[in-house]
Amino acid sequence: MDILKVIGVAFVTLFAVIVLKPSKPEIAAVVSIAGGVIVLLMFLDGLAVVLQSFTNIVERSGVRSDVFSALLKIIGIGFLTEFAANICADAGNSSMASKVNLAGKVIILVLALPIIENLLDIIVNILP
Repeated sequence: MDILKVIGVAFVTLFAVIVLKPSKPEIAAVVSIAGGVIVLLMFLDGLAVVLQSFTNIVERSGVRSDVFSALLKIIGIGFLTEFAANICADAGNSSMASKVNLAGKVIILVLALPIIENLLDIIVNILP
C-alpha cells in the first residue's frame, strides 16, 4: 500500500528530526522539509488521477472551464497553504503559520468570488 510507504517516510523523517534537533536544529529543519517534499512527490501520481477525473467530470457536466480552473486553484492553494503553515509551525514559528493560513484563506475567498457570483446568477435565473 502506498500509504504505508508515506507513513514509513514520515516516521523515518520524524526520527531523524528528533535525533538532530537538540544538537543541530538547522539541519533538523532541512530534514523535515526534505521529508515533506518526498512525501509530496510520492502522491503526485494519485493527484494526476484526481485531476483527470475532475477533467472528465467537467467535460460531461458542461461546467465552464474557468470555473473548473478556479476550483483547481482553490484546492491547490489550500494544500500548499496547509503544507507551508505546517513547515512554519514545525520550525517553531506558529505566528508565521497563522499568517500563512490567513493569507491562504483570503486568496481562496478571492478566487471563489466568481464561482459564488456564477452560482447566484444561476439561482436567480431559476427563480420565477
